Amino acid sequence: MPINDRLFKMPEANLLQHAEVVASLYPTDVVDFSAFDSTFTIEYGATIKNSINAVTALKSDQVVIDQMAEHTQNVLDAMGTCNTDYKTVAYFVRKAFKNNKAVQNQFGFNDIEKVRYSQPKMILFMEEHAGTATEHKAELVAEGCNETLIDKLMVDAQNLKEANIKQEKFKKERGVITQERVNLLNEVYKLIKPISEIAQIIYNDDAAQLAKYSLPKPKSSQNSSNDLIES
Repeated sequence: MPINDRLFKMPEANLLQHAEVVASLYPTDVVDFSAFDSTFTIEYGATIKNSINAVTALKSDQVVIDQMAEHTQNVLDAMGTCNTDYKTVAYFVRKAFKNNKAVQNQFGFNDIEKVRYSQPKMILFMEEHAGTATEHKAELVAEGCNETLIDKLMVDAQNLKEANIKQEKFKKERGVITQERVNLLNEVYKLIKPISEIAQIIYNDDAAQLAKYSLPKPKSSQNSSNDLIES
């Protein structure tokens, strides 16, 4: 999600905190705001609160990031298992077919380096590897390979496939979640921005009141009263 999609220049935590404060203080000063602009009624405070609740009902950016990290770790773990089990079977392939390069290559000896770091390629590789190992199970077991390990190769491939699908699915969902969150944050900003703008006028000679409703200054602010007034 491009940061430019955000209408505000402050951290979202600061935006939500300020909005909470404004929503709680607004009812006590609604007469002042309504006298200046009759569309600012008592219900406006509740509207701000509802917009905040809509944001907090969604997963936060940090939760989404943590979930993405979990999916990534699951893929890495599945890839690690595939690599470990492949290396183990390859040891017995070399014992059983030490003078037969053609059979060794059927087990992917000439391809493993090309697929080791790619989930989609590794999935296909492991499925083919599992099939080849099953065809030569008798020879591998005769050389001391655990039969359970041979049977497990297809499971490894399926586990990696499932982890990869979940990761890719979440990547797409993450974009939707982030877009929705930014849209809702923008709605909060659009509600409290006019409050700040009106406060600049009606409380121009009352620093305490003005401070209650003025939007927090962004990091780039020059501390001008016009910093957050947009046309």
